[in-house]
Amino acid sequence: MISSASPAEAADPAPGEDGAPSVPGTALVDESRRVLVHLMQGPFLDGRRDAGRYAQLLRDRAAIEARLADLFLELIVDDDAQVAFVRQSEEDPDAPKLLRRLTGMNRLDSVLLLVLRQMLLTQSSRGQRTVVSEAELQQALAAYRRTTSTDEAGFAREVRASIAKLQRTGLLDEQGDDYEVSPVLRLMIGPDTAREFIALYREAGVGGLEDPSDADQDEDDLGEAQGAPEA
Repeated sequence: MISSASPAEAADPAPGEDGAPSVPGTALVDESRRVLVHLMQGPFLDGRRDAGRYAQLLRDRAAIEARLADLFLELIVDDDAQVAFVRQSEEDPDAPKLLRRLTGMNRLDSVLLLVLRQMLLTQSSRGQRTVVSEAELQQALAAYRRTTSTDEAGFAREVRASIAKLQRTGLLDEQGDDYEVSPVLRLMIGPDTAREFIALYREAGVGGLEDPSDADQDEDDLGEAQGAPEA
């Protein structure tokens, strides 16, 4: 379940207990301030890896959302996947832009993100975790290599560098010899953003990238995530 407004239900600690919800009209409690800073630093909060912060987010969600709204920001939470992130609010297109996420991404990084997003949508529709190997990613990106480089070994090193970059953002989690794709990726790169980048790559002669499928329809109301990778 994906939501951006209604606070999730969570058991509230007794008044005065550590991590208790903030009192309306006052400063956030210390634990919620830490959650807010973590969300602002990005790129996302993963409840599977940071159960304490995620629980505090749900516990004090209304107050945290209010602070973000003051900055023209919006909280996106996927309760099923236990992930959350912050994006620019779309209510006021003239509002100052505070967030610049996933910066420093080159074209290969962007293609890799799109490939991973496709894999994520395919596997999640079957109720499966998305786990991929480096060999699978190298093969998936082979069409892109043929349009940009004849140096196969050099391109393989570039792919490994892109994988490492996504690991540092938390979008890829090393699982032995493989990598698990974070479910937050489908939220951070919405269908509209994906279509724009796919169109650019097709103009450059890159094939093999499909338009977002009808399975994305439930994401359309999320709009375009701020800070999509720069081409």
